[in-house]
Amino acid sequence: MTEMRGGLEQFGTDLHPALLARVRGWADVPGLSGLLESLEAQGSHPRFLDLWVEAMVADQLHRHGCVLQTEVETPAGRTCDFHVQFEGREWYLHVKRLDDHERPGRKLHISPRLRVLEQIERPFLVRIRWADGIDDASMQELVVRASRFLTMAKVGDELTVRDESGHEVGAVRVMGPWEGRHVSLAIGLPGGFIDETARIHRLLDRAYRQFMPRADNVILVAGTRPDESIDFESALLGATEERWDAHPGHAGRAALGRADDGFWTGDSRPDSRVCAWCQASSSAEALRIDLQFRDDPRPDLKFREQVTSLLRCTP
Repeated sequence: MTEMRGGLEQFGTDLHPALLARVRGWADVPGLSGLLESLEAQGSHPRFLDLWVEAMVADQLHRHGCVLQTEVETPAGRTCDFHVQFEGREWYLHVKRLDDHERPGRKLHISPRLRVLEQIERPFLVRIRWADGIDDASMQELVVRASRFLTMAKVGDELTVRDESGHEVGAVRVMGPWEGRHVSLAIGLPGGFIDETARIHRLLDRAYRQFMPRADNVILVAGTRPDESIDFESALLGATEERWDAHPGHAGRAALGRADDGFWTGDSRPDSRVCAWCQASSSAEALRIDLQFRDDPRPDLKFREQVTSLLRCTP
């Protein structure tokens, strides 16, 4: 007869040992013992990873001194992942993990030739990918062609580079504006660019349906690949596009704006005012969280400061 193993034992080999030890100590912690029990009860790896991201968030909040309750029921019969109490304030946190286990990350050799593209003076975020097993000469050809393309490209433009035999060498796509002066690169998979915008939008909508009414609510979406943060911003704020009408340019330059397909577009979902993205690795001890605060309606200053101090700063 096969011995049944708890989730932490079954899936815990790749988890950060210090964090794992703290989570195992939650058996007598009010508000967190239930999350520990759920982790131990899991036999499904994807569901375990969902809960582990929640555990990473809970660990950070708990170490800051927050009082937590998990799986809090709303009047509509849904549940909030966390009820957070800290320094006289309370709010609700909804954690959603982008399940990309079917699209595992791949270890890629990053050619130093790509540094040339990051020297191009255009404030764009650019995705680039290349074929498996590409040789140095082909990478050089990709970089040369991409350099010429990026000096003239607009947001949304894409270039596919092929060799003399018609085989694809690689591709670049201009995803959106960038705060810096030069091109910033995001690496895509050899098999193609994966746009998770629609999936992330659905996660945001699902979290919104779980909001506690007449209360402050925060949504946190977690993924594993750095480039998915681009898709998170597109889902939240709208796809980047040229908007001569709404965002007139200066000195003949095209201006950039957001399409009206974002989670926060216009007056849609007015109860959502704070959302966050994080890159979550199960082997890490802490999350790297990037917060987004809505401009209108805008959360009050004290709430923004508290959320920032608790979620952005590791104790």
